Amino acid sequence: MSNAPSPHATSATKPTGAKHVVRLLGVALAMVLLLLVPAIIMSVVIKLATGHTEAAGTWASLAAIVGIAGVLGGGVELGIILTIVMTLLAPLSIVAGATPITGAALMALMCLMVGRLSRFGLHKATMLVPIMIAWPIISPPFWGPQEVVDRTNTTYLGWMAVVFLVGTMFPVIVIPLLMRKRTPPTLLTYSRREAIPYTAMITILAAVGTYYVLDHKKDFGGAFLIATILVLAPIGESESIRPTLLRICGTVVGSVFVILIVTQIQSITLIYVIGLLFGVAAVMSKLATRTWLYYVLMVPTAACLNAYTTKQVSQLGEQRVVDNIVGGVLVLLAMGIALAYSRWSDKHHDSDAVPVAVVAPATA
Repeated sequence: MSNAPSPHATSATKPTGAKHVVRLLGVALAMVLLLLVPAIIMSVVIKLATGHTEAAGTWASLAAIVGIAGVLGGGVELGIILTIVMTLLAPLSIVAGATPITGAALMALMCLMVGRLSRFGLHKATMLVPIMIAWPIISPPFWGPQEVVDRTNTTYLGWMAVVFLVGTMFPVIVIPLLMRKRTPPTLLTYSRREAIPYTAMITILAAVGTYYVLDHKKDFGGAFLIATILVLAPIGESESIRPTLLRICGTVVGSVFVILIVTQIQSITLIYVIGLLFGVAAVMSKLATRTWLYYVLMVPTAACLNAYTTKQVSQLGEQRVVDNIVGGVLVLLAMGIALAYSRWSDKHHDSDAVPVAVVAPATA
């Protein structure tokens, strides 16, 4: 019998009041700084080394999100491993995205690993790897004064490896220094019967989604579709259809909100500032366990911080609406298949137990 805590378990009391809000605000601001500092560092380093400003330096923030999730969700050791993984995947993902089949294959491999780690409760801490790597696979940043993307340029690939190295490594170093007394995270493990359909669900849907968006070049924000699939995909009997529907509705509302914002703003600098403010609010809602609000706020955060022009923000918002609806429908269909599999498995008395004949010691 598993000793893992019940997925429905909650703390006896939740801190409330002004002090709690101030604390959440402080933590949220600290998290935003953890995202900004590596992006600033890499932007300055690239400027000094190449003589021109590169938007690719700001992508260190994407890697920093992975580092934060790794340390908080799995400990420093996992954060170090993810730093190595992200550094190696950065150039590999850009090259793989040159064709739909190679991009989909790389996405499938990452999802298979996330699914496997669900047996140890590490899927939520590592899920952001394929989500963030989806961006350089589908729409890598421009490089050079001509603003082009050459997926085989060695210099470009090398710089992107450094960007992701610094981005992931920075929070892995800083967070343990700031949170020395933090207790290790409690990991909720899942059985083989729960992990197998989850792994199949995210691998098939994310790989097919990657192939589709790479084959349709106008969908430059297609990484949102991959994120929608991985975030919404449920695992275990505790994740019902209701929270999945709430997540879908929340992300769609956030996408519409993005479109409404950019119709009134023409300054890309102001767009970035708004994105940071939404980021702070999103982290606060996540820490306050307001999950539905977190999904609403993260959409404008991602759209504002990943665009180069105000027009592109609007396009990302429009694409995000479609991606959320399509991704949500795909996940709901997959949930139906997973439930059917679960019932079939119950009827056939499937379990995690290994047949005695397999583990029985050999006799002389």
